[in-house]
Amino acid sequence: MDRVHVVHESRKSTPAEMREPQTSFSRAWVLDPVAFHAEFDELYSGIDTAEGLTRMRWLATQTWRSTDDDTHHYIDMLRTNSADDWEVAFEEAHLADWYRVLMASHLQPLPAVTTPRALKDRLPLVGWTATEARRSCYGRELQSLVETFGSVPVIAQIAPLLTTGSRGWLSQDDVDVALTRLRNLDARLFRDVQELVPLVEELYAMLATATTHPDHVVLLICD
Repeated sequence: MDRVHVVHESRKSTPAEMREPQTSFSRAWVLDPVAFHAEFDELYSGIDTAEGLTRMRWLATQTWRSTDDDTHHYIDMLRTNSADDWEVAFEEAHLADWYRVLMASHLQPLPAVTTPRALKDRLPLVGWTATEARRSCYGRELQSLVETFGSVPVIAQIAPLLTTGSRGWLSQDDVDVALTRLRNLDARLFRDVQELVPLVEELYAMLATATTHPDHVVLLICD
């Protein structure tokens, strides 16, 4: 029997909540997108045969049921069907599940922002636009990751399945832009929002660590 995944429902912060610490969950990793997509493209190229489809499903199932702690920490945060569901009958949506699950072996953990929603809501108080804040805290939709690194057949079938709710990732260009923005912040802006300081420090630590992996992208999962 598969593990039970607890899904936290996102909701917009009220003004009162914005002034208080918020319960949240967030993890971050770096991913080698070239190596991962080369592996996934090779697996995908065989799914038009029973053997190829069975192979991809088996690998995803083995990853889902792995006893490795780092793999657990990643898999348990995904909003996907379960391995039990995959074994009942194949559905096209399972390909998007397997895309996300099979990333697990290519991930290295990063320090993450503990309360990304609070950070996203507060960054505009020190001059960031809402778009800049959301991008830095939640990343881009995974659809664009497939479109950037996947093969043409994978883009055609997987990308449409990874739209709203499938955040997120950051390119190294995104990381550089956010770091520059953070380094240029005027410290005086924080006088009335002291609670923002530790959150900004967490964001900076995550992004700075990501730059030590220049060929990788940042993968984010948060509420």
